[in-house]
Amino acid sequence: MIVKRIFPDVVTYTTLIHGFCIVGQFKEAVGLLNQMLLKNISLDVQTFNTLVDGLCKEGEVKQARNVLAVMIKQGVDPDIFTYISLMDGYFLVKEVNKATYVFNTIARSGVIPSVQSYSVMINGLCKKKMVDEAVNLFKELQIKNMAPDTITYNSLIDGLCKSGRISDVWDLIDEMHNIGQPADVITYNSLLDALCKNHQVDKAITLLTKIKDQGIQPNMYTYTILVDGLCKNGRLKDAQVVYQNLLIKGYHLDVKMYSVMVNGLCKEGLFDDALSLVSKMEDNSCTPNAVTYETLIRALFENGKNDKTVKLLREMIVRGIL
Repeated sequence: MIVKRIFPDVVTYTTLIHGFCIVGQFKEAVGLLNQMLLKNISLDVQTFNTLVDGLCKEGEVKQARNVLAVMIKQGVDPDIFTYISLMDGYFLVKEVNKATYVFNTIARSGVIPSVQSYSVMINGLCKKKMVDEAVNLFKELQIKNMAPDTITYNSLIDGLCKSGRISDVWDLIDEMHNIGQPADVITYNSLLDALCKNHQVDKAITLLTKIKDQGIQPNMYTYTILVDGLCKNGRLKDAQVVYQNLLIKGYHLDVKMYSVMVNGLCKEGLFDDALSLVSKMEDNSCTPNAVTYETLIRALFENGKNDKTVKLLREMIVRGIL
């Protein structure tokens, strides 16, 4: 471009910075920002946000704060997306207090908090098992007459499910329906997982039938949750029925589904069946991963099947998994 005397503008630089961030070349991305400063190219909030977001997604929050300092020095005010990126970054590196501080800074800085900013906080708090704090934020959002979206609901529902608060989840799903924002497959996957882990597998099966009747298409993760729940609740035969039905219907089973079935077979002492299933995986265009092998090896070792254990370990080495 420069050879042809076409000089890059802020849009070109921002695009290049975004590209470097995508491939993890942050040194080059920061170098472009410095180049813009040296050439006195007018930087906008989008340029800074692109770099801040890229760094935060990799957990490089300290470097992102340095970029923020340059941003402010250049007279460019952070916007809601700047703060959201920082919050995401702090949650990624497990610094909840700093994420909360950034969230509280939003209003003080004169920026209007968005539903997305609340969703990020609620999701982050739930992942840290701070569900009560997440519930309080959700209530605050509603008090401010801000409408939670499906992402907000799903974040809170997942947190409640993982805390075993299933009755609260049903209330939220009813609320979603009443405001014309019905639950989706992500919502129901969280609930199915909670029901299975709380030994309510029959309720999980009923729920699966219900969501199908509502026109919601279960995904492979939905079926994996159910098969895993059936296996862990001593219902291997039911799990095998679900598994076989998926094959008959032409579903492409992923490595997680196979690993769950392998684990279920091993728990029942059906090691030959488990080994046979692993060998069939590649016939179905699915390669076993470390989890598949480790599940099988652990079970074989604990049951004194040392020869088969050694054989699998060698297979892992050949495949480059170990």
